[in-house]
This record gives sequence, C-alpha cells and structure tokens, in this order.
Amino acid sequence: MLSPIRSPRLNLFVASGDTRRYLPRPATEEVLARLEQRVVVDRAEATLLIGPPGIGKSMLLRVLAQRVRRTLRSVTLGAGDIDAPTFCSFVLDQLHRDASDDPEQAILLLAANFSAMRSALVIAIDAAERLPLATAGRLGALAMAAGGGLRIVAAAPEPAAELARALGCDAEPVALRTPMTLHETQAHLQAALAAAHAPPEVRELFHGLDAAQIFRDSKGIPSEANALAAERLAAAVAEGAVAEPGRAEWGRAKAAKRRPIISL
Repeated sequence: MLSPIRSPRLNLFVASGDTRRYLPRPATEEVLARLEQRVVVDRAEATLLIGPPGIGKSMLLRVLAQRVRRTLRSVTLGAGDIDAPTFCSFVLDQLHRDASDDPEQAILLLAANFSAMRSALVIAIDAAERLPLATAGRLGALAMAAGGGLRIVAAAPEPAAELARALGCDAEPVALRTPMTLHETQAHLQAALAAAHAPPEVRELFHGLDAAQIFRDSKGIPSEANALAAERLAAAVAEGAVAEPGRAEWGRAKAAKRRPIISL
C-alpha cells in the first residue's frame, strides 16, 4: 500500500459534499424516494437513514436537501459531542439567524414561522451516532413540539436502535446497504473526476482494468473506491505516467475551450 497522499492537489477523491459527484443508481434513488416520502409527504418529525460506513449516506443527505428545497428549508450538519443548545446555535448560524439567549426556543419560533408559510425546517444530521443520546433526545423533543415545522433526518451506521428511540422515530429506519456494481463504480469515479475538471490523461487512468480492479478491491463501497482511486493516481504521478494535477492548469484548459468574445 502507498503512504497517505499529502498533496491536496491529488485529493480528487476526498469525501465531498459536492452533489455533482452524486451517482444516481437504483439503490440510492429508491432510498431518496423513501426519504422524500417521509419528510415531505408524511411530515415525519424524525427519520433515520442507516447503512454501513462509506456506503454514501452523507451524500444522500445533501442530495435530499437539494431536492426538497423548493418547498422546505434545509440545513445539513455533522454531529459531534455537543449539547442541544450548542447544536441549535450551529443550525441558526447556518441560517444567519440570531440564537439569542435560548437557541432551542429560537429554533421553535423559526419552525413556527416556516409552518405558517406551509413549509418546514429540515435538519439533516450526518454521523448522528456521534451525538450524545441526551442531545438526540432533546432534538427529537423539539421536533415533536414544533408540530411538523421541524423535521429531522439523521444518518448513522447500524446498529442505531438507541439513537432512533432518542430521536423519537416512529417508523423503521430507511436503509442503504447495496454496494455499487462495476458499471456504477466506473461512473462514480468519472463523476468525481468531472466535478474536479480533471484532464483527459487523468480520466484515462480509471477505465478498463484499473477501474475493474478498484471495483473488486473496494467491493463496491464508494469511500473505499475513492481511497483506492487516490492511490492509483498517486502511483501514476510517482511513476511519471501523468503530471501531478492542479486546479490552476485545469482552469486554464477549461477557459481555453470557451468561445471567444468578439468585440464590435
């Protein structure tokens, strides 16, 4: 195995919230449809998204937020070992709202305002297993008190029964457990490269046998595929097969392809 990549310019496959890297596939689209049903139609106060580490739960939270934004206001946050008032302060900060002396009360007032406009505040919590159960319980209580104006979607690995009880989930968790196929792995890698504006010689590294090897070694888990692809790129750079990629060079190449502006 290669040593960890230190150059940020080689981190084309680092975990990212960029939804351009989302690969629509049957398994993920089914999960998104179930999440939308729970959040938008059922107006569920709390929904739990579960699945093995690296399967793509974080990305689904961001895609969900993007898809419901026409009718609902959403915030996506990573969880941590913090209390409920601090968590609520982070939410309000993202919304550019004043937390005042009582962040929890401010969240309830904001949820009431959204509800009056036939909308709601959706808080998507990534890595929710890191939340103290007391914090999760308080957030669940706030969602219950908001009467539909506040809806929580939390992502966590299994098992998550205690977290589900703390949040007050009243339905079975929505699960994503299906790994990518070979074709989906190839598309996943190319989506990351396209989002990073990688040049053709870099993209060529991830076709054919190389992509098949990454698929076999990763077992179709997106995060594992990302790590293996980063190693493959680092090896190609070390061997001199391709130049070390840099965003400045890609930007110039991209600009050169634009239609020139003609002054009259």
